[in-house]
Amino acid sequence: AAMEIFRVASVNAAIERKLAIIRETYTALHDEAAAARAELLEIAVVLLIIAEVVVSLRH
Repeated sequence: AAMEIFRVASVNAAIERKLAIIRETYTALHDEAAAARAELLEIAVVLLIIAEVVVSLRH
């Protein structure tokens, strides 16, 4: 009776849907941030290699 009054099942389903959306959004943002960090590291490695080549050519 009380569960029917408060519509616990429908509220629970709505909360689960919203949590699923939040999880998907978090995963997408986390993956995007990880890709950006990986790209930054790749650029740093390339710049360090170029710097090493330039320094070795000067000597």
